[in-house]
Amino acid sequence: MLRHTVLLALPLLLLAACQNDPDPTSVGIIPDEDLVGAVRFDSQTDSVQISSDGFETKLLPYSSSMLSVGQADGFDASALIRWLYLADSVGGGGRIISARMRLHSLPYRIGDNGPVALEVREITSFWSSFTFSSDSLTRLEVLPEVKGSVTRSLADTDSIDIPLDTTMVREWLRKANSGRFTELRGLLLQSSSGGNIRSFQSAEGSKPPTLEIVIEQNGKQDTLAGQNLEDTYVARKAVPAYPGRIVVQGGSSVRGRLFFDVSAIPANSIINHVSVQFRIDRDLSTKLYRGIDSLLVHINLDSARNVPSSSGIMTSQSVSDPTLLTAQGTILIQAVQNWVNRRGNNGLILIKAAELSDLDRLVVYDGTASKDLRPRLIVTYTTQP
Repeated sequence: MLRHTVLLALPLLLLAACQNDPDPTSVGIIPDEDLVGAVRFDSQTDSVQISSDGFETKLLPYSSSMLSVGQADGFDASALIRWLYLADSVGGGGRIISARMRLHSLPYRIGDNGPVALEVREITSFWSSFTFSSDSLTRLEVLPEVKGSVTRSLADTDSIDIPLDTTMVREWLRKANSGRFTELRGLLLQSSSGGNIRSFQSAEGSKPPTLEIVIEQNGKQDTLAGQNLEDTYVARKAVPAYPGRIVVQGGSSVRGRLFFDVSAIPANSIINHVSVQFRIDRDLSTKLYRGIDSLLVHINLDSARNVPSSSGIMTSQSVSDPTLLTAQGTILIQAVQNWVNRRGNNGLILIKAAELSDLDRLVVYDGTASKDLRPRLIVTYTTQP
């Protein structure tokens, strides 16, 4: 049912009458309480078709600040690390005393708090962090021999050193000395036991992975460092379908689609305010490993290819009801304005906040739930005079 508010002031009525066509640049500039002849469309009380589903997309986490490694909660996460430049020589006749990779941990963890068991293997095929995704892992060529390992307990913010095979590192230095930098393929970092996933700072962090090589020549020691670090991680998981729910998953990148039929709003009405509300299913959502409990709401630009708008709106969480998430802003106003003007309604795309780094799952109720749980669209608009 559409409900009209009381006319508040004649001057504002005249102002509304002067707007012959809805102008996207002027929507939302008048507070709801000051509108004349405003109408409220509410999917919780009005008869509205709501549909939703989920889809998987290719995730490229090259810009993630974290590298997750391990197996837990159905995830299998691995990291790829390489240094694109090394010192151009081991020194004539010098020998490598030691080589190590140092990682710096972060508080983000999944699973138990037991020791981490890490292994590294040498990568022999070309890869780029800008194109590498979870489905690329099956095509990655890796030598079977373990080139370094460590098992130890790890605090939330701690460093861990992995000794590396010096024969492998000597070959890296020889390639660098010959200018064959493109053949430096780096390492695959994995966990040798299940039970937990730990995260480490990436090249985007303040303490990225480091490579330290100690050499000796003529009785003197020198330390070489890897430079121009490139890294990424991949996480694989089969996410189950939950009837009556919309699932968004970080890491393996499962996104949601949501569609509201707004045909009940008269064409060419002027949209002043829009909000979309969601109810979290706590039982099916993960336990907030990092605490980012939010969705990013994007406009779906192409329903066939699921193309999200370049900008999205992050939902806010209600202080009085932590299961209630609300999105509102100009992006939604402009989207509904286009829908009402019959310019195409591809709905919304829902993305987990911190999708590139966090492996969290957030589950919200879909349109088949009871009216107090299903997604709610509230639109305030004025009709043409």
